[in-house]
Amino acid sequence: MRRPRVRVVLGAPHEQPADLVIVPGRRAEDPGPSVAVVKAPRWKPPSGPDRALAEAYREAVAVANERRARSIVLPGALVQGWWPMEDVTRVAMTVLMSTPSTVHEVTIAVPTAAMLEMWAEALVREP
Repeated sequence: MRRPRVRVVLGAPHEQPADLVIVPGRRAEDPGPSVAVVKAPRWKPPSGPDRALAEAYREAVAVANERRARSIVLPGALVQGWWPMEDVTRVAMTVLMSTPSTVHEVTIAVPTAAMLEMWAEALVREP
């Protein structure tokens, strides 16, 4: 299994070059060949269900595999509403690095410098 190269950029997902842009939604709708909507969970206190978050990232990888995408763009958080970023980065990196895939490059597009820093820290922690 080949692990994808993961990079983080400041900007919107649809502004980044890739075979497939994945965006969060409430329903799995297919807006076209270069964009996929993945059902994304909401965080529920006192702790968010990591299983639901992992499933959203696994679904993103599955959609990329179905479309034979070699590069994908994901938003900084593939969730609906607020979610603790420590959980998002930990779960996302685990799923992206351990799920068999056709994807060679994953771009994480983030809207703020603070989120960029959190993702950069997650990349450094990844062995």
